[in-house]
Amino acid sequence: MKRIRFKQLELRNYKVHRSLMVDYGDITKLSGKNGEGKSSIGEAPAWVFFGTDLFGGSKYNPTPTNYEFDAVHASLLISVDGTDYLLTREIVKGSNKYYLNEVPVKEGEYSGFVQSLFDKETFLSLYYPLYFFSLHKDKQRDLLLRYLLPPANSEVLAEMSRSSPEQKQKEIALNPQAARLADALKKHSIDQLASLHTDLKNKNDKLHIQTQGSVKTLTRQQQEGETGPVDQEAITSELSSLKDRIEAFDTDRQKVADRNSEIRTLHLKIEGLTQQIEAGKKDYDAAAAQMIEQECRTCGQPLTEAAREKAEQAKKDAVKYQADKVNPLIRERKALREQLAELKPLPEPGYSVSDLVERSNELRALLQTELTRTKVMQELEKAKKDEAAYLQAKNDSIFILDAIKAFKAKEAELQTKKVQDLFSTLSVRLFKYVKTSGEHVSDFMIQMDGKDYVALSAGEKIAAGLELTEVLFKQSELIVPCFIDGIESYTGKVAVYDQLITGRAVVGQELKIDTEDAE
Repeated sequence: MKRIRFKQLELRNYKVHRSLMVDYGDITKLSGKNGEGKSSIGEAPAWVFFGTDLFGGSKYNPTPTNYEFDAVHASLLISVDGTDYLLTREIVKGSNKYYLNEVPVKEGEYSGFVQSLFDKETFLSLYYPLYFFSLHKDKQRDLLLRYLLPPANSEVLAEMSRSSPEQKQKEIALNPQAARLADALKKHSIDQLASLHTDLKNKNDKLHIQTQGSVKTLTRQQQEGETGPVDQEAITSELSSLKDRIEAFDTDRQKVADRNSEIRTLHLKIEGLTQQIEAGKKDYDAAAAQMIEQECRTCGQPLTEAAREKAEQAKKDAVKYQADKVNPLIRERKALREQLAELKPLPEPGYSVSDLVERSNELRALLQTELTRTKVMQELEKAKKDEAAYLQAKNDSIFILDAIKAFKAKEAELQTKKVQDLFSTLSVRLFKYVKTSGEHVSDFMIQMDGKDYVALSAGEKIAAGLELTEVLFKQSELIVPCFIDGIESYTGKVAVYDQLITGRAVVGQELKIDTEDAE
């Protein structure tokens, strides 16, 4: 617990105060008519600490407007857990000056020292009860929850499963939503789960719609291609047999072609040899029919015996030469004729291959149709499984998102109760229910007797501020003086933890400062 007390305030040329010294007591009462500077005295500590007014306005300027001055000066002597510190802020020729214990320091060092004592929002909320309600509702909410731990996940999950307040102290089994979240929260925060499953729900919803379309398309294809059961094994076997027959037909046709080619070749060879033989025979006959001359063609004298013998021998050689040329050809032709005689033309195949090919094409088409039908059936089965899986995944994410909504609603309920338990007359709303989304979103509203703060009277606002201040005192463990301006509007009991500073408007009275100490 940190205790901060105000001991003395000195003001020079601070708004309406040319020179003023205030010695604080346990209770310091400021009274006087309007314009005497009561509020200025109350807001001077805020300016000394933060350079702001009581509502944290950074444009606040305490410079006098109705008299000449040389410098604006405000110093505050405070005690922090028994140790005194003098803080001084000045405006000299338009420039801010800072002093700690009368030693000049830079703005950063000065602000750092103040920050080490307290943060601005906490101090102003404790010092000036109306400050808290001037903040934006999000800042009000954050400030009130700053020192309050949110309900533990285990507490929220347990409360989700309780059906009545009487079960508060009983050990109960978690309901399905709470049980599922309990496991999921081991890996992710509640907000991470919400983001994760929102994304998964949207993604699986799209995939589910896509697979629904695929199932419809494949179902239509299956119905259009339905031809009844087909024996794929029998079709495959027949195709194999047809393939063998087509290959055999091609082989037979080739054999016939090869045999016919061989016969034609032999005929051509024999015909060529015959022509050569006929020509050789003519040359042979011509050589054999040649007459031997009895007289010399030149001189007409009868040939000698030796000449005749020579001529006869030349004839014999010519005949023999022609015979040697023809006889091998005759033998070769004979051999080819014998070979031709042994070669018989092969018969053409007794069936048409086009029928086999046509039947093969029919079977392949039938088999392809069956394969396509089988593939469609397999794809349809997979699409149906995928459709069911995506639907299950989407529904699972919806279940978790609904569980998260229930969790956040219960968390909001528990957190609101924790905060509400801090107050005696004020009621606090931390969340509001959004009907369109079914979610509880952050909100903040303080009411008194069913009325929003803005609708309260001046006295009621002070009462609300005091109760709020008491809560913040307990939470922050920080005790600072409390300044209530316009105390005349408040008729209730004032209870503060330490110093109290009040401002009261009194018609026709000059500024008066009274102090008293507690007994």
